[in-house]
Amino acid sequence: MPEGHSPSRDLPGAATDPAKLGRPAEPARLAVNFLLLSAGEFGAKLLTFASLTYLARKLGPSWYGAIEFTLAVMVFFTLPTDLGLGAYGAREVARDPAGASRLLREITGLRLLLSLCSMLLLAVFIVFLRKGPEPKILLALYGLSLLGTPYLLQWFFQGHDQMRWIAVASIVRQGAFALLVFALCRARFPLMYIGLIECASVVSVAVFCVYVVTGPMRYPWPIPDLGIVGLMRHIRAALPIGLSELAWACMWYFCTVLLGFLSPGRSLGLFGASHRTLMALHTFVVLYFFNLLPSISRCAALPRVHLVELMDRSLRFAAWTGLFIAPFLTAFAPQILRLLYGANFREGSQSLAVLVWVLPVAMLSGHHRYILIAYNHQRRLLLATSVSAAVAVILAFALIPWYKGPGAAWALLIANLVNFGLAYFLVRKLVEEVPVHRQLAAPLAAMGLAILCFLGLAKWNVPVAASVATAVYVGGFIRSDGARLILFLRAVVRGAADPLPQP
Repeated sequence: MPEGHSPSRDLPGAATDPAKLGRPAEPARLAVNFLLLSAGEFGAKLLTFASLTYLARKLGPSWYGAIEFTLAVMVFFTLPTDLGLGAYGAREVARDPAGASRLLREITGLRLLLSLCSMLLLAVFIVFLRKGPEPKILLALYGLSLLGTPYLLQWFFQGHDQMRWIAVASIVRQGAFALLVFALCRARFPLMYIGLIECASVVSVAVFCVYVVTGPMRYPWPIPDLGIVGLMRHIRAALPIGLSELAWACMWYFCTVLLGFLSPGRSLGLFGASHRTLMALHTFVVLYFFNLLPSISRCAALPRVHLVELMDRSLRFAAWTGLFIAPFLTAFAPQILRLLYGANFREGSQSLAVLVWVLPVAMLSGHHRYILIAYNHQRRLLLATSVSAAVAVILAFALIPWYKGPGAAWALLIANLVNFGLAYFLVRKLVEEVPVHRQLAAPLAAMGLAILCFLGLAKWNVPVAASVATAVYVGGFIRSDGARLILFLRAVVRGAADPLPQP
């Protein structure tokens, strides 16, 4: 979208009559929506994580690696079935509720066509895939589930501010998957069971979504509309969003796919377990910025000093949080993997010890990435994400043949650092200087002192060493930034973007 242009004027199908626009959500409703989404997302993530760790224990690293390879590959065939249409459709429904029924049919039809194309490409990929029959059958069954994606209508619920249905849909899908996994999967079962379970979970949530649309929401059946003119208009508008999602997915999942080709089996399973743990923890990062984005967006209409003050407090919170979690997870990576996945996965701690440092990087870089979104610089963000994805691909080819899982972990970490640097540069050039060095100084000093305490005491008693190191770090936090960050968190919960009073 060209900078400075009115979205309602530039975007196809946007309502220009104020009477047609939906009312902005009240703060109380926004808070309730966020709580519902958070509960649904956490519940779904918990069910997914529980079912996958159960599968890992039953299958062992080698066969579990085949599941992680399939999930990573399917990211690159699932995203094209949406291609940004979900976010675009939700935006258009919110702007013009009167046209929601037409948009529902058109986007459903377009996603159906995209699903068929994606299935065809996946079939070609499977034909040339040099793997055994079981991984190929598993991948084919996951591909079959793409037929249900046009009727995953969470975007339609989002456009109507019906967040409770999104939360329930997430629970329905992952709950069905987890229930069938726990009921059917025993030691050394055929991998095709997982593919059939995935198809069943997609069908269950698709049926639920259609029921909600045609029942409580009282819309007609979402029969696909295949009118070419309308579909092309939608695809042109949604394409930048879809390309950005693909670039982001490439940065996060390409290493898993390449590792599946170059070092399948045990190495892939160990890295997959570590990567799955990282993605579960990354959910907290996503939800944090989901809640912070409205506050950043409101700063766009205010003097730049408001943005700088808001970001100063948020960056301090991110630095203190991230630099506490990463060293803790690094120190106890073997025990964490053993607890979650079983003793066979303990060797994956080398990858996990590197991957956990993606969390503080993502916590810091998210501020600058979401500033670009709030200030209408999405295209520049797409460029930065694409460059970061290219770095991940190049480093994956350079490191995985030599270092396998740990090499893939380093490729992902470095790509996230590059993304941080590019986002920082773009914000400084296009919006305002939003520094990070001041906010990092005290947490880094406290982390260094805490690590020294841990290393000095760990040879005597590890639990005592961890407790003392934690006390040192928390003490540094309270002395340096405790009061102001409590005020900041209270403001974020209220959704306030105004500068906070100095304590």
